[in-house]
Amino acid sequence: MNDSRSKPPAAAPKAKPGKPTPAGPAVATQPFMQFFRFLGYVYARFTRDHCQQRAASLTFTSLLAVVPMLAVSFAIFAAFPAYSRLKDKVQSFIFDNFVPQVGSTLQEHISTFMQQTGELTAVGILFLILTSVMLLMTISDTLNTIWRARGQRNIVSRMLVFWAVITLAPLLFGASLSISGYLFALAQETGVESYTGPLTRLTFVIPFLLQALGFAALFVIMPSVPVRRTDAAIGGLTASLLFELLKKGFALYVTNFPTYQTIYGALATIPIFLMWMYLSWIVVLASAEMTAALPEWRGGTRRIRKTGLAPLDRLVYALAVLSALKQEQISGGGMRLYRLLRAAGIGPDAMADVAERLERHRYIARGDKGEWLLIRDLGEVTLYDLFNHLGLGLEAGIPPRQLRKAWTHRFAKVRTNMTEAMQERMGMTVADLLRAAEPGEDIANDTDESNYEPSDEENERDQSSRRARILALLGIGALTAGS
Repeated sequence: MNDSRSKPPAAAPKAKPGKPTPAGPAVATQPFMQFFRFLGYVYARFTRDHCQQRAASLTFTSLLAVVPMLAVSFAIFAAFPAYSRLKDKVQSFIFDNFVPQVGSTLQEHISTFMQQTGELTAVGILFLILTSVMLLMTISDTLNTIWRARGQRNIVSRMLVFWAVITLAPLLFGASLSISGYLFALAQETGVESYTGPLTRLTFVIPFLLQALGFAALFVIMPSVPVRRTDAAIGGLTASLLFELLKKGFALYVTNFPTYQTIYGALATIPIFLMWMYLSWIVVLASAEMTAALPEWRGGTRRIRKTGLAPLDRLVYALAVLSALKQEQISGGGMRLYRLLRAAGIGPDAMADVAERLERHRYIARGDKGEWLLIRDLGEVTLYDLFNHLGLGLEAGIPPRQLRKAWTHRFAKVRTNMTEAMQERMGMTVADLLRAAEPGEDIANDTDESNYEPSDEENERDQSSRRARILALLGIGALTAGS
């Protein structure tokens, strides 16, 4: 058992000076400490993925694609008579709620540009669509990097996803505005508004929920890996909250510190818009990092690796994945990615590393519904075979140009002896290694390291594993309180 209270006092980890013991008031502060440590983990992830540079790249791409994207989206409204009258309302809503202070000026310029798109030729329209797709491909590639997606969707699947984003997003957006407008009008006609005046005046709730839903959909649809809906919802709420704070802060700066007008004069709108887009992408990428970090944190990851998996980690994580799929195979099914991550106790980063190698050597494969399946008989595979398939063995040959040297011949003999010893020591099949515990088998004391003392990370994981699982609830509580 992982509960440290069931261990004898002699085996309990020693308290270190300056570190509070998990008793009394320290227990109450553990969830908050876990939350702030999680934020530190997200920040480390953010800096490792160079999200500042990626936000700058997305800002430049967005500058080129903002007019084509809006032109294509508003063209969808023109194709549906029921939504055509909502075009101006939606356009005003976007610029009033998503671009503080300078929204009206930008709306005038962009409306002028969009009116000129009606005079484009077929080649110009094709360029318009390609520019929009270019922005979506940049967003998709960035999110795939954040989620450590090793594979990519085929070109047909990607185009279908992009087309769905371009076409369905404005339709759903217009439908939500139409429904909300109808409800408010109905409240005024029936007199219900007098009883629900405070509620109807809280019109900021609708943009907030629309933003949260849009961000959550972005985190689910764009990455090439399955994303848990709960994680996407938490990320969407976080992004929407940060976006609202950014709008308030940016509007405060533009209003009270108008130094940009002195420097840029009539061109002040351009740098303001660029800075706004850059900060907006920073918010989106930071929320995406948090969404991608949630399953890693639940899996026990607490530190960012600057290099790839260590050899022992890769072997242990591969065995954890095979063990989870072996247990699921008994019921005749497979496991979706987020279930597999939880069952194996690893994060998406480690899963991407071992899954690629296991899939290449036909240990696992994806089913028709995207679930992972165990497709190899583990009773016919030794631990030594798995060791080599993971790229950890000494099977690679010596480069021919080095064979003429005396030391290579000596090393070849050493390698042969090491290989023979490893084959003998690791001759157990993977199925035998992963078999269930037998009656009377003492798992807790079955180790040669009798003086083993758990590390700080393992102690922390044992003592706060349950608290780590409610981290998402803490995030929701914080967002609710903030909103």
